[in-house]
Amino acid sequence: MTATFAAADPASDIAAKQSQADQVKTEINSMNQQLEAKVESYNAANVELGHIDTNIKENQQELAAAKQKLGQTQATLNGRVARIYRNGSTGMIDVLMNTSSLSDFLSTYDMLSKLSEQDRNDVDQIKILKSQVEQAQAQLENDKSSQEGLISQLASDKDQIQSGIADRQQKLASISTDIQTLQKQEQQEAAAAQAAAAQQQQQTASASYDNSSSSSGSGAGSGPAPAPRAGGVVSIAMQYLGVPYVWGGASPAGFDCSGLVMYVYSQVGISLPHSAAAQYEAGTPISQSELAPGDLVFFGDGGIEHVGIYIGGGSMIQAPYPGTVVQISPLSGGGTYRGACRL
Repeated sequence: MTATFAAADPASDIAAKQSQADQVKTEINSMNQQLEAKVESYNAANVELGHIDTNIKENQQELAAAKQKLGQTQATLNGRVARIYRNGSTGMIDVLMNTSSLSDFLSTYDMLSKLSEQDRNDVDQIKILKSQVEQAQAQLENDKSSQEGLISQLASDKDQIQSGIADRQQKLASISTDIQTLQKQEQQEAAAAQAAAAQQQQQTASASYDNSSSSSGSGAGSGPAPAPRAGGVVSIAMQYLGVPYVWGGASPAGFDCSGLVMYVYSQVGISLPHSAAAQYEAGTPISQSELAPGDLVFFGDGGIEHVGIYIGGGSMIQAPYPGTVVQISPLSGGGTYRGACRL
């Protein structure tokens, strides 16, 4: 009775520890998906930042044009002021004294009035141009601040998630060590379990042999052939199996999920954005029952956050998350299925 109790205690502890390990693994997987979603947010933000950069360049061109107009207007007004300064002010008496007739007086005074009105218009134009310059400068500063804030926030979120993953991986390593220690205490139970497993395998193999012989004798076929490996993008993607996952990567030196899809499809002349959500918008949506090798499959808990290349047989090629490599996985390994598209 004592021996039985002693053997049961480590087994119970191992079960408890294994349950903890499973929980931590679930947390790590969830955080990896969060990190992948953050990567895709980063990719989408980069696309948007590209638009902002274009706007900044356009604003800079408008700013340069406004400054040029401002300089020209100021030069014109300065020249007009200088001429008045050199010639002295001209009033109604001066005009009257220097004209020989009423018609000449009216014509000269009308010209001077229009000249004064033009000066006022020039001043107003300078004020308008100055306001345009200030608005353009303010817009440039706001765009720059938005860029810097977005990049900083994404980097902070990424670091926070990676720190959480590292903590849980350390906890998982500690639990695994505890499990190994406990397993050493039940070597006899493990040996018995292995013997039972071997016996079960032998029985299964014997049954399979009997069934095979029976089927062969009846002339039945061996079942449907496996789905053929597709050429095109699938065969290209196969070349990068084992390439490490790199945050924001889009080359054979390292890929993230949408970076892999973008690079592979570029090899067949199809240009895609570096964003899973944008890649979904670039294709024609199809149902899961319509999937064919080369179609794109999408996953995510809060929207489209991950993408893979379907290869047939319910499997895909994907770059899952940091710490992994480009690999073949079942569709269930991508997270919550969101849909598919064909390019």
